[in-house]
Amino acid sequence: MNEHKRNVRVRLTTVNDGQKSIVDTDGVAYLRGGHTYIRYQETSPDLAGVTTTVKLGEGGVAVLRQGAVRAEQRFVPNGVAVGYYETAHGSFPLETKTDRVDVRFESGVGVATWSYELWVGGAEAGRFQANLDVQEAEEAR
Repeated sequence: MNEHKRNVRVRLTTVNDGQKSIVDTDGVAYLRGGHTYIRYQETSPDLAGVTTTVKLGEGGVAVLRQGAVRAEQRFVPNGVAVGYYETAHGSFPLETKTDRVDVRFESGVGVATWSYELWVGGAEAGRFQANLDVQEAEEAR
């Protein structure tokens, strides 16, 4: 299938125990197999050189990371999903219990929100709320 990639502006806001983390960067969006994919380079120094792909669809959200860090997290509405987080120093199993997922995308742009509890290596890491806002990139900056 021929993918039509579109330049987008990505803003991912995550809140955990009142602490807010924001990724605000350029990326690309494309459609494949009934899913919307958003790909961008991480901006945090801890994740330098890591490419993140967010897969959005009716079945939920998946966040995949490749590079110095390899990770997979899945968020299934009212479900539990298992993933992983790997670095050069070791690997940890991840488990997410997702309460809510709302995906509203059309032609690669839109908003998705999800809330979940996260366990890392069997230990509770907290409750998170994520908001992904993807808009068409400005032609001229």
